[in-house]
This record gives sequence, structure tokens and C-alpha cells, in this order.
Amino acid sequence: MIKRKRNQTIILAGTASLLLLGLLCGCTARTPSGADENGLHPHVTVEMSLPETFEIGRDAKFTLEAKKNGELLANADSAEFVFWPEGHKDAAVIVPAEEISPGEYAASYTVREEGVYVVQSRLRSAGEIIMPAKRFAIGPEAVDLLIQLEEAQKNDAPAAAGGGHHH
Repeated sequence: MIKRKRNQTIILAGTASLLLLGLLCGCTARTPSGADENGLHPHVTVEMSLPETFEIGRDAKFTLEAKKNGELLANADSAEFVFWPEGHKDAAVIVPAEEISPGEYAASYTVREEGVYVVQSRLRSAGEIIMPAKRFAIGPEAVDLLIQLEEAQKNDAPAAAGGGHHH
């Protein structure tokens, strides 16, 4: 009887070991489609640049540089800039951007009157859309207003909590 119990224990232990081995072999390290070896999807970043000066009625060139995992991102699905007067997004104007060199996209826009404006770049690539926005001002009163808006935004911004991952 003791010998039979011992044999059953050995058989159970062997079966459990084989099951565990089978599970471990079945769980091979596979990365999801498009992910890197850590399982993370490539990160797309966009750096938008505004013209140094603005003049009423003159074309101003807006550019963005797109990178994917630090490498220039050529041939994005689409790139555009959206412009609107501060507080009037309903008056937005969309201007398609052209790829002027690999990973660099540009568009020109003419501002017709003084004021504070918002420009948002929209880059679409591989199912992702990146949409950073910046404000700019034309005219002395608008520059003062922009300074006030940015100061208010700094004062209202919550303290940064370290360690977060943002897309």
C-alpha cells in the first residue's frame, strides 16, 4: 500500500512537472504586432516651431518635426495645422502641411488681424494622432493678453507628479 501511494505521488509530481513545462513552453516571449522587445509600441513625438515674427497680412511658415523612437518619421499618413482665434475654435481653419524633408512638415498661414491665436499641429501615422498646440500673438495688446493667459495657466496648473507616462 505504501509502495502504491509512493508511485501515485511520483506520477502526480511527474504529471505536474510536465504540465508546468508545457505551460512555460507555451508562453514564449512574443511581442505584440508593432511593439518593441519590451512590449511597448513605438513612441511618436512632434516638435512644432512657430515663426520668429508675425506681420498682419503676410504668410508665416509653421513647421513640425516628427520622430518615431528618436528617428525622423518620413511619410506620415497626414499632417496639417489648425488655426483659430483664442476662444473661437468654431472659426478654425485647417491648412494641410507638406513634407519638406524626411520627418519635417510645413504650412504657411496668413493672419489678417491682431489678436491671440492657437495653432495645433495634427500628425497621423500608423493609427496614432499627435496634436500639440501653441498660442501666439500679433499686436502689442495681444502680446500682453497672451502673457496674462500663460501666467494664469502656470498658476492654475497642478503640480507635476513624477513617473507618469504620457502620450
